[in-house]
Amino acid sequence: MLAIVASDDRRAFVERVKAIDPVFKRDDLEAFWPALHELITMAPERVDLSRKKSHYLASLAARSLARDDPTSALGFLDLADRTLDPSHLTAFLLEERADFRRQAEATLANVRP
Repeated sequence: MLAIVASDDRRAFVERVKAIDPVFKRDDLEAFWPALHELITMAPERVDLSRKKSHYLASLAARSLARDDPTSALGFLDLADRTLDPSHLTAFLLEERADFRRQAEATLANVRP
C-alpha cells in the first residue's frame, strides 16, 4: 500500500510540473505562482519529492537567468531555501542552487550603477 501512495504522489507531482511549465513559458504570473505554491507545499515529508522540487526550482532559476532575469532567479532559489528541508537534499542539489545563486548575484552586480 505504501508503494502505491508513493507512486501516486510522484505521479501527481509530475503532472503538476507538466501543467505549470507552459504557464511559466507564457509568463502568466497570475496563474503561475499559485500553481507553483501548490506544487511546493505537497508532501513536504517526502525526500524524493523534496529533491525533485529542488531541481525544478533550480531549473526555473536557470531559465530566468537565460531570460536575463536574475531577480526572478534569486526568487526561485530563495523559495527553495525557505520551503525545502535541507536534510532531504544531496550535495549536488545544494551546489546546483548555489551555482545559480552566484550567477544571478554576479549578473546583478554587473548591472547595478
